[in-house]
Amino acid sequence: MEKHITIGVAGHVDHGKTAFVKCLTGIDTSRLQEEKRRGLSIESGIAPLKLPSGSQVAMVDVPGHTDFLKNTIRGLSSVDMAVLLVAADDGVMPQTVEHLRILDFFGVKGGFVVLSKADLVDNETLELAELETREILEGTFLEGTRVIPFSAIDRRGMQETLFHIEQETKRITVKNIQSPFRLWIDQVKSFAGYGTVVNGTIFSGVIKHNDSLILLPAGITTKARFLEVHHRQVAQAVAGQRAGVNLQNVPLKDVTRGMLLAEPGTINTTYLINVELQVLQGNKDPVKNRQRVMLYLGTSVTNTLVILIDKEKLKPGEKGLAQFRLLKPVAGLPRAPFVICLLNTQTVIGGGMVLEISEEKYRPAKAGTVIPRLNALKENNLKQFIEYALKSNPSRFIETSVLARSTGFQAHEIEAVIQGKVKIGELLSFKTSGVFDKRLYERIKADIQKFVEKSLHEDPLISGVKAMEIKKQLAPGIDELIFQGMLKELCDEEKLTRLDGGYRTQNVSLDLPPELSQLETLVLDYAKKSGIITFSADTIQNLQKKKLDKNKIEKLLRYLHFQEKLVHIFDGNYLSVQAFEEIKVKVAKVILQRGIFTIPDMKRIFGYTRSEGLPVLDYLDTIGFTRRKENGRILNTNIKGNKNE
Repeated sequence: MEKHITIGVAGHVDHGKTAFVKCLTGIDTSRLQEEKRRGLSIESGIAPLKLPSGSQVAMVDVPGHTDFLKNTIRGLSSVDMAVLLVAADDGVMPQTVEHLRILDFFGVKGGFVVLSKADLVDNETLELAELETREILEGTFLEGTRVIPFSAIDRRGMQETLFHIEQETKRITVKNIQSPFRLWIDQVKSFAGYGTVVNGTIFSGVIKHNDSLILLPAGITTKARFLEVHHRQVAQAVAGQRAGVNLQNVPLKDVTRGMLLAEPGTINTTYLINVELQVLQGNKDPVKNRQRVMLYLGTSVTNTLVILIDKEKLKPGEKGLAQFRLLKPVAGLPRAPFVICLLNTQTVIGGGMVLEISEEKYRPAKAGTVIPRLNALKENNLKQFIEYALKSNPSRFIETSVLARSTGFQAHEIEAVIQGKVKIGELLSFKTSGVFDKRLYERIKADIQKFVEKSLHEDPLISGVKAMEIKKQLAPGIDELIFQGMLKELCDEEKLTRLDGGYRTQNVSLDLPPELSQLETLVLDYAKKSGIITFSADTIQNLQKKKLDKNKIEKLLRYLHFQEKLVHIFDGNYLSVQAFEEIKVKVAKVILQRGIFTIPDMKRIFGYTRSEGLPVLDYLDTIGFTRRKENGRILNTNIKGNKNE
């Protein structure tokens, strides 16, 4: 498979980077008038290089002056290998070292050193320059690498340089084509007849003509009208290639350098990212907790608050876990390298790798789950990460797509681990919603039943414990779908019963306090004596010598209804169970004799007025004992009986 490699050409200002690239490619990367006037690079320049083998790479010539460090970092953010230039007459300079550190932080794994302007010095000076250069390479990705004397004037070292570029590209690991498409934008232009075109190195994945895309963090959806690779129109471009993408219906003013172009639905914008951070060994000061820095992630630049997770400060050379709280949102790209600089000084002080896109601010109280989870990500241990992800969010679904977007693990890898846990019964699957820890599910479910029993013991007159109250007391953060699933299962298992919008247990025996027990006797005696005459809370309140609160009486009547000692007709009216059975028998007898039961029959048989009789007839319909037919009622063929359901 053809490799697509981007090479960063780095080094101090005036060390011959632009001349070096022009010598190899024939292209002058200084395209701005200001660059030509000042004789130095301000923006990164791109040039394709065709190697002797016929393969092609992209060369990125970055600015060497410290005033343009922002553009240097952006230019080096997506390179796969590097050529570090050191002028033989100048030797190692401050930006030589800084560029080397940036490349190290960005995880560049290959490259070599070119001693430029070799024609200006003698052999002894050339040897001293090489020795000095090798000293600064110690402990970096370029330690022990080839150092090639080079001159853009007499072209010495040119063939050797091309040979070593070819050799390095053979061993370099290319960017991931299998991951979703992502491209950090480093150039934005507009062309008459075409519109907005953005350029950048494809970080991962593949893009094809007419693919749907999203611009982040703006959230603008668009399509790829056409694609270019090194000024040549193509049908598709892949990870590692420099590409130009013509965006459909996106005005130039809506796009800026630092945005990410991505496959929709694969990445979120964020203000919070969890990282592993390393402070430069040569930095004079530590990075302190709650220090503000400038974060360079891809081609984006953001003011950031550093929250150290496992230490109060990171000394020069130290590594540690941290959360970055961003002043403005960025496209959250897990596994992406970054560097940080001081706010008011163009100086790199550290860098590292994004471990996780976070949904919540880090609090020390959560260190017990957050630190092991981030360590698992740092070690690329997916199984261990999922274990701690479950512990970190115990009341919420775990979704494969969410984990993939937040961690950079491949969705199919995550799904394989999750399904393995579902198979052995550690996780419960909720179809398209995700999975949930089975032990926690069963514990909360058992707690619900206990809570309802306890609530009924404390107040036996309540008709039912509201779902909102149960959730608030037991699991306020739990996903509503999971919670409702628990309630349904408890009802299906006949451990709970739903009544009047609340829940009661079916197997709990409740003792009423003496005052209510006496009232219960009074109510049941009255119900027995009143026969088929309905009564309400007002009726009972008028019977008492010691007046009780009407609300308490209504609760007692509902309680007796639930205990199946009373039948609740509509509008707060009740009957004894025996009286209601008598009504049913007499209604059934009339229907069997005459085929129908009418409202006049209510007055003739029971002495009810129309207003008294209609609620009783409607209730008989409601419980399925009768059903309406023309101006009366007939018996229902599927009689449910007298239980108020």
